[in-house]
Amino acid sequence: MKKYQNILSFFLLIFTLGKAYTQSVERTMANLPEISEPLTVLDEATGWTLQDNGIWISGKNYIPNENADFNRTNDPENKLGKHNFIKIELREVLIQGEQHMVMLIYREGGYFEFETLREGWKSQEDVLYYVFKAGKLKQLLPDTATPGLTYVVNLDVFCMGKINAYDKKTYLQKIANHIQRQSVLKYPSQFTLLIVLMPVNTKQGKMIRVRFIEVFNKKSIYQRYFLPEYLPNLLAKYYYEIPYADFVQFVRRAPVYEDLISNPKTFMEYYRRGIAFFNRKNYNAAIADFERAIQLAPNEKIFLVYAYLGNCYFYLKQYQRALQAYNDAVNAKPADNEFINDWVRAVYNRGLTFFELDDINQACDDWHRAAVYGLPEAEKMVKKRCKK
Repeated sequence: MKKYQNILSFFLLIFTLGKAYTQSVERTMANLPEISEPLTVLDEATGWTLQDNGIWISGKNYIPNENADFNRTNDPENKLGKHNFIKIELREVLIQGEQHMVMLIYREGGYFEFETLREGWKSQEDVLYYVFKAGKLKQLLPDTATPGLTYVVNLDVFCMGKINAYDKKTYLQKIANHIQRQSVLKYPSQFTLLIVLMPVNTKQGKMIRVRFIEVFNKKSIYQRYFLPEYLPNLLAKYYYEIPYADFVQFVRRAPVYEDLISNPKTFMEYYRRGIAFFNRKNYNAAIADFERAIQLAPNEKIFLVYAYLGNCYFYLKQYQRALQAYNDAVNAKPADNEFINDWVRAVYNRGLTFFELDDINQACDDWHRAAVYGLPEAEKMVKKRCKK
């Protein structure tokens, strides 16, 4: 495997130009929504339950049963508790130009081969998924949250489901298929997910108590959970307890991008959204927006757009396309010296692309060229890869 410095990006120019472009490949119905890598992961919480014998009981990453007798048995199904998880992830997906989150709850599951005899237990791992607008994350941690007071957030899910014994190679595709079907059908989800929360101060420090409630997506059904007289009961018998700092990190490490414009129209709007996608490593979406920006201003040879486009293709290992984009960026050298350092980065990155294409001579030409401008990374590559 080839060793080289990472390609250099151009984040400073977002602020310098005061412009930005974006959109994603205009997807046909055959193209599935692209679900990102995990943005954030929660893998530890303490589940608490008030048993029917009046005694509280806890477990790591699972909420025990309310029936105390169930908790004393070795029955494998009972050991799963009312709810359990291995880890909870947040991922990003773009649906019709709007940023959404996919919350995935990986959990222990299983079934009895002989249900009546409760024999032949077969363990498996399942995954629950909930797709919702990214802006809902802000409601999970409002500035007005008061310790000791319960509040409820309706994720108003776009779609949700469960995959039993999920296949790690195909489960994201199944979820993407569900998202695509929902986009076509345009029917509201039959169910939604309510998240009940309450910050508390304990001897162990500040915590937050959390409970997940799946309900029919009808206001006449779920509105009772928001009634003041009902709120105190929601966490009275069972919940997860998570260190507050961990929960804050879990929620806020999945940024909600205000610059993910739902319906961009101008060159700058596409460019801004493209940069937002690039920063989220959603390279296909970024490519579509950058290319759309170029279409809207074909005579505006702004090197940064092509440089970002080259970076996207490089990360996707589409080196010929990356080379073409970098060529356009290098050929559009800015007249303003304020942007020369960023243009030099494009020269350096083109050198990396030549290197991947096994053209060491062209790579060294670019690295020498960038080194003349004093780029340290280029100087290192010249010393390491190029003949003196």
